[in-house]
Amino acid sequence: MAVLLTGGAGAKTAQRIASLCDEVKIPYLYASRSAPESPSASNPPAVRFDWVKQETWGAPFEYAFPGGETIRAVYIIMPRVPEPEKHINAFIDFAVTKGAKRFVLMAGTTAQKGREGPGKVWEHMVEKGVEWAVCRPTWFMENLVEETYHLKTVREEGKIYTAIGDERVPFVSAVDIGAVAFVALTSPEAPNTDYRIVGPENLTHDEVAAKLSKKLGRDIQHVKMTPEERVNHLKTSLGLNDHHANYMVWLEKQAAEGLENHSNDVVERITGQKPVSLESFVEQHHELMG
Repeated sequence: MAVLLTGGAGAKTAQRIASLCDEVKIPYLYASRSAPESPSASNPPAVRFDWVKQETWGAPFEYAFPGGETIRAVYIIMPRVPEPEKHINAFIDFAVTKGAKRFVLMAGTTAQKGREGPGKVWEHMVEKGVEWAVCRPTWFMENLVEETYHLKTVREEGKIYTAIGDERVPFVSAVDIGAVAFVALTSPEAPNTDYRIVGPENLTHDEVAAKLSKKLGRDIQHVKMTPEERVNHLKTSLGLNDHHANYMVWLEKQAAEGLENHSNDVVERITGQKPVSLESFVEQHHELMG
């Protein structure tokens, strides 16, 4: 058995899956548009792959794994292309003809079977009769260390800007999300379910700012914005395009309405490990945050 990881080696959840595969000697292969043309010992195994170019879809299944393994499980990260579900569903059909049995989709808490985007992929996997799982994580802790989200303003201004107000979010680490996805990809029994993946605490952004202040040794403030102000801020201060800025603020508005305020034991129940706390995450990244 081998695992195909779409989205490339830069995806944090895929990195976690790869590291866990290494631990148990399960071969894996990255597939992305940016994969190096020539493999080398310094690069992880990868092939060129483009969701919108069907001529590239065969490459992962033609890859020669050292032990002669074949791809049986596929990890799917939604690509940023128009109508991604059409390309993904067509690829699932293709991959099945090449021997793939299980598909694990990375979606989000807003995903619902049958609805647009990931919901259509979810529906297709069920109707196709393949082994499947849908990962529906809440907000990533890694948002705090992304230049295009919070890192720049935390470092340069000592501020976190959101349109979430005082609502709570159970921030979760990509380490835990990837660990749940790894189990879904490699467990003997087909998951055939969705996993709502949350962290150990429901926190307001004021509380997040307080935790950052304590660890970084300087005052970090949460600045509350209207959705309109936040869209403009993301575009003018962080350089996001109109579509991306509006999408991020749509997610923030969902959180402001309490959509993310949820608790469960999925991470510990599925992986056997307690989820990473925000304090631990900040401890690991405090030098980057300045």
